[in-house]
Amino acid sequence: MEHNVAIYCRVSTQMQSTDRQREELLALASNKGWEISDDKIYVDVISGFKAGEVRPEFSRMLSELAPKGITCVLFSEFSRLARNATELLEQVNFFRERKIDLYFEKQNIWVTHDKTDLGCTILLHVLAVMSSYEIELFAERSLSGKINKLQAGGGGGIEFAYGYKLNEAKKLVKIDDEAQVVERIFTEYANGKSSIRICDILNAEGVPSPYKKRLGEKREERRRLGLDEKEYKRFDLDELMWRPSSLNRLMHNKIYIGKKNVIFHKPDPTNPVPVDKRKDREVVFEYNEYDENLRIISDELWYAVQDRLLKASYNKNNAVKRENLLKALMVCGECGSNFSVSGSTVNSQYVKTINKYDRKYACYGAKGASCKKQTCSEGGQIAMTKLDGLVLQFSLKMFAETNIAETNENLIKKISEEIESLTAIKVAKEQELLQVEADYKKLLKRLILLDDDLMLEELIKEEQSKYQQNSGKLKSDIAKLVQRISSLRVNINNIRKLNVNANLYAKMHDVRADRGLIKTMVDEYIENVIIYRMHKLWFLVVIKYKNGVELWGKIKNARYKNDELFYDECCCRYGVEFQTWVVDNTNHSFIYDKERKIIIYQGGNDLYPDLEQGEYDYERMNQYMIESQNMGSFSLYLYEDLSSNKKAETDGLNDAESDLPKIVPNNDRIELL
Repeated sequence: MEHNVAIYCRVSTQMQSTDRQREELLALASNKGWEISDDKIYVDVISGFKAGEVRPEFSRMLSELAPKGITCVLFSEFSRLARNATELLEQVNFFRERKIDLYFEKQNIWVTHDKTDLGCTILLHVLAVMSSYEIELFAERSLSGKINKLQAGGGGGIEFAYGYKLNEAKKLVKIDDEAQVVERIFTEYANGKSSIRICDILNAEGVPSPYKKRLGEKREERRRLGLDEKEYKRFDLDELMWRPSSLNRLMHNKIYIGKKNVIFHKPDPTNPVPVDKRKDREVVFEYNEYDENLRIISDELWYAVQDRLLKASYNKNNAVKRENLLKALMVCGECGSNFSVSGSTVNSQYVKTINKYDRKYACYGAKGASCKKQTCSEGGQIAMTKLDGLVLQFSLKMFAETNIAETNENLIKKISEEIESLTAIKVAKEQELLQVEADYKKLLKRLILLDDDLMLEELIKEEQSKYQQNSGKLKSDIAKLVQRISSLRVNINNIRKLNVNANLYAKMHDVRADRGLIKTMVDEYIENVIIYRMHKLWFLVVIKYKNGVELWGKIKNARYKNDELFYDECCCRYGVEFQTWVVDNTNHSFIYDKERKIIIYQGGNDLYPDLEQGEYDYERMNQYMIESQNMGSFSLYLYEDLSSNKKAETDGLNDAESDLPKIVPNNDRIELL
């Protein structure tokens, strides 16, 4: 019988070649007297183990069976068509229903479209089961080999981790230059830089990304072996960059502290569910070993990074970009959550009371939402203008003295280094934008050569959308970088302009008046702001500074009463002030027990000589602070829009002035901080 014959070849990896399959099947066709043109030879390079994975050439062959009148397809073996018995029989029936014969060279079996051939059908079923068993057996042998290599000091898959490779003896070793990059990534993330920022820096410096380096090595290996260049349809190998997703995976890998941890599951090549989505997989072998020779970072640095990653994973609100002064530093002392910013924007109509504005800091664990359950019953919300005002009042004197101190130049140096880093990122993004624009223009020139006007219009529209999206993102990033660089340069100028001989309080006013300088100094000198609910109406605010100073205050979670407010036109430069404790806990003589909501005083603090050692609940502590005159006050501070500060403070004063108690304050309490 004359056949119109096609050939289908498939290999599982790019390092394999289909030449052997192709040549053997062409030789078979030649012996049969069948001529096969190149357009009837279909070749896929893709793993058959991945269920549901698209085989482009196989799909093209199926679509061309009828148009090309194909009556027979040659395969090298069963596994080239399918990887398990069920799928194989389904595929065979597909061809037989279309009256197409199949030949499998390794098994030397013809499968004709004649379903009355009972012997062929029985043999096909038997061989299909045997082929499926052979595949499972191969997977188990392969797994056994990996385990043996790992126990012998090999990689077991770890060798693909950035910073490592297998040496000539097939032993896992470090790559020195990559190890330095790994240590830098962990250090900068632990010091507060975001994964996005770290990626921008590495890309700006031209540090090759993990995928770019590894795939580049594979490309060189293919060239050495004489194999064709692999085509990557989803990306350009030369333009692969550092991404936050790959950076985060890197920071979760325990190999960087020398821990080789590999879990091997029982292979199940016939399972249609993707490996990463399978549940309750049977563990065949778990390998755990510490090897100090593979360590790149210290345990302390590792756990510092893991702690930050855990918080970032739990507190998803970090991605919400709203202008604020303290959110990044705030921690709920009750549940450990970060804080989010809630409420409308600064341009909204303010609620006309002195103790309420729209915007609030809110414990993320206490916020119930459709995407998460409420996990904190004690966390709450604090008006942004109040907490900013409290922290600023506690910090202003320190900030002003810092400008006077010799450490001033160190701050300028650090800001200058940040400007240099941001400038490098900006230059890299500008070059990337130029490349995007050039590629877009080249593509348009090629598309114009198309004869099909309808297709041309659709392709141009699609590429134009991609270009606008990519270029728009880059332009936005560049604009933000320019704004940040400009702001930092203004900060440096303002720091240098501060007269070291000026009055301290005048200097405090200058610092308060500079919104950018306030933000820089808050980030530079405050380690964190911890919020505890000590009383149903009052939060305990613990401010920890990076120089070791620790100050405690209180802030109300409700409307302030008249005797909790303070105003004197001679002393209150920024409007109505709110009552707060002033507790200096730098020597850690005070401990807060959040479970019992009490403060434990251990003694030894010379600032409170008449305070007896013991336990103090809110009422008792508040009574002592009032009687000992360890009370301070703070005014509202509207960080979001400095030009509105004066108006907001004045509006608050006008609304409440008639209700204020007629008191003359002790000036010392204003000067305590």
